[in-house]
Amino acid sequence: MLRNLILPAVLTFTLSHATQAQAHIGEQRRQATRAELEQMAKAAEGAAQAAPDAKTKERMMDDASAIRMRLKNGDFVPGDRILIEILGDSASSDTFTVRGDRMLQLPNLPDISLAGVLDSELKDHLTKEVGKYVKQPELNATSLLRLAMMGQIGRGGFITIPMDQAITDVLMATGGPGSSADFNKTVVRRSGKVVVSAEEFQEAVRANRTVGDMSLRDGDEIFVPDKKQGQNVLQYLQLVSALIGFYFILRWGRRPTGTAGPNP
Repeated sequence: MLRNLILPAVLTFTLSHATQAQAHIGEQRRQATRAELEQMAKAAEGAAQAAPDAKTKERMMDDASAIRMRLKNGDFVPGDRILIEILGDSASSDTFTVRGDRMLQLPNLPDISLAGVLDSELKDHLTKEVGKYVKQPELNATSLLRLAMMGQIGRGGFITIPMDQAITDVLMATGGPGSSADFNKTVVRRSGKVVVSAEEFQEAVRANRTVGDMSLRDGDEIFVPDKKQGQNVLQYLQLVSALIGFYFILRWGRRPTGTAGPNP
């Protein structure tokens, strides 16, 4: 009897712990450390073992596998851009692009591999690699992200920002929402599909999250809708309804005396 009461509670706690860990750390949160991702992978694996059904177990194992893959491959893919500043060496202070082989080519230095490197490890990794050829280098490294600002925003178009930039700063840097913006319905779209809902976007604004925290990617589109769009749709539907009603009034009102149906 006691076992029947305890087991569901344990399962609920384990699954809840894994879900909370995922929500807090995030499998795709860009700034997550290796320790955080290891913790989350273990939590997902533990939840899978305690899962009450096969579907939940499969989902948890998929989550754990995705995190393990990220830990193995790192965060950087071909085409990613990184702003690197080596103090005292202006020639090496610039934006560099990750090549197809996940190598980074810096001036006057051998290529540096970013395979298996997390974003949270980037500065230390580059400092160590550059330090093999430059004595005690002072180095800053920041991942960059290119977003499309669309809809009712002050200055629409593409903007390149640091991965650790707060979403509120991104909005302000592009002029903020326009006067007719329905800001509460702002979403993030990727290849035409909504990947951050209006509710999630508002929560990110309230929590002052970074674009990295929100798991945004190159080419994502922040879309701020226009209040008038919703009003126009409503007005259109009202007009169509009125025209349909008017049509049937005319059609039925003109039927010959004694007929039981509409005019042919």
